[in-house]
Amino acid sequence: MKLFTKGLLLVAVPGIFELVLLGLLFKSQQDATEAEVWAVHSKNVIIQVAEVREPLLLQSARLRRGIMLDDLADLDKTDLWDDLNQELTELAGMVSDNPGQRQALLRIRSAIADYREWSDDQVNMLRHGRRAEVIEGLRQNGASPLSSSRRLETIRVLVSEFIATEERLDIARTKVVSDARRIQMITMIMAVLGSIIAAAAATWIFTRNVGGRLKVLTNNARELSSGGRMAERVTGDDEISELDTVLHQTSLRLKQAESEARRYRDEIEQRARELAVVNDNLQRQTQDNEMFIYSVSHDLRSPLVNLQGFSKELNHAAHELHDVIRASPLPDDHKKRIQSILEEDVEVSLKFIRTAVTRSAAIIDAMLRLSRVGRVEYQPVLLNINLIVERVIDAMQGTIRERGASVTMSALPPCHGDPTAVEQIFGNLIGNAVNYLDANRPGKIEIGTVPDDGPHAQFHTYFIKDNGLGIPQAYLGKMFSAFHRLHANVAQGEGVGLALIKRIVMRHNGKIWVESEEGRGSTFYVSLPANAQAHELGSDNQINQINQINQALGSVTT
Repeated sequence: MKLFTKGLLLVAVPGIFELVLLGLLFKSQQDATEAEVWAVHSKNVIIQVAEVREPLLLQSARLRRGIMLDDLADLDKTDLWDDLNQELTELAGMVSDNPGQRQALLRIRSAIADYREWSDDQVNMLRHGRRAEVIEGLRQNGASPLSSSRRLETIRVLVSEFIATEERLDIARTKVVSDARRIQMITMIMAVLGSIIAAAAATWIFTRNVGGRLKVLTNNARELSSGGRMAERVTGDDEISELDTVLHQTSLRLKQAESEARRYRDEIEQRARELAVVNDNLQRQTQDNEMFIYSVSHDLRSPLVNLQGFSKELNHAAHELHDVIRASPLPDDHKKRIQSILEEDVEVSLKFIRTAVTRSAAIIDAMLRLSRVGRVEYQPVLLNINLIVERVIDAMQGTIRERGASVTMSALPPCHGDPTAVEQIFGNLIGNAVNYLDANRPGKIEIGTVPDDGPHAQFHTYFIKDNGLGIPQAYLGKMFSAFHRLHANVAQGEGVGLALIKRIVMRHNGKIWVESEEGRGSTFYVSLPANAQAHELGSDNQINQINQINQALGSVTT
């Protein structure tokens, strides 16, 4: 039998018993509520009929005052009669379910109508100046204007009888409420006791039939989590036995996975050691390459300087030779021939030599700058980027005015880096933005930052955006390679500026990239560390990845 069937039986039997008790409880609650409603109804009827007296008494007082003072001012008002009719109408609605009270209310209405007719007659007599006749009539009937009349006494008696009848109903209904509450309490006690008995019986059955097997299953699960030896499989054909079978199968697979994980972990550790060796070799090779480039570049500078000097001397000698030829007694055709050779061959060749030497010297200087980037010791501190960018812009004000460009800068968050290196980054990028503006439209350069997590950000990303010439899509991948130049006819250079900047940014564990559209402008992005902790993250990334893999495998084996 499945656990669902067992549980259904355990719940169904006590549930049916509790449903019966719940029905009885609901019926008693309904009876008590209905009795309370009728009890409250009786009290409301008593209150309502008592309010009928007040308008009659006030009208009687007005009539007596009008007769005594011969003042008809208040007797022309009908508000009291209107209120009385409203009260009687509401009272009729409240006793519509009681035929006896309806008849009593009709008698009260008849008595009130008789009193109103008599009162209206007295008012009409007073209105026609028959005050003495009114007083005489009252005396003949044995009543005084200052005492209750016979008609009022009749109404009072009828109202009192009506109230007495309703009070008897109220007493009876209050007793019904009390009886209903007592039955409700008894039913509630039976429901509570029945629920306790049903719960106790279900618990006993569950503990006897299922609890022991669940305990074995729990122990097996605990042993599985701790890597211990599990007990024999639980017998049966329900979900507990199926789950225990799954636990035993999982234990077997975990042992196999542990063996595989141990093998993979050994392989990864071996790869990590090999990678560390390769990384050390690469670092040494990089240092050797930088030293080689520095040494070769430095050694080549001296011959180039000599070539520059010799070419200048040869050029100076060529000019002196011109003077010597002009002053010589040679024939004119010989002079022209020699001067032609000097001008078209010697001087042109010397010019090509000087140009090539100057170009080679610039390339060597660029190579020296690239080699120095990897060897310079940075002194990272927290930098105010706003001051650095303002300093760069001030230094370029002449070129900016000459180009007719406008530069806007928003507030920039600080970063952590070497002051000289960071200023070199922004100087190069802003300088490129100014140099490669489109002469056919007003230049606009915007310097800002990409929104991030503010004080919690590990890196801040700055951007330098222009509306200049832009970069072709095919050339974007070469922008940060050394000795690659675009728009060489617009600005001078050797094509190492962006390569140099990229190495500086990478040494700060940052990133640099560009987005551009030819003819519309470019946007360079630079991501720099916001604090010292972020500055150190890049150098540990590889080690952290290896450690994470080892930790993951270790959690599987345990």
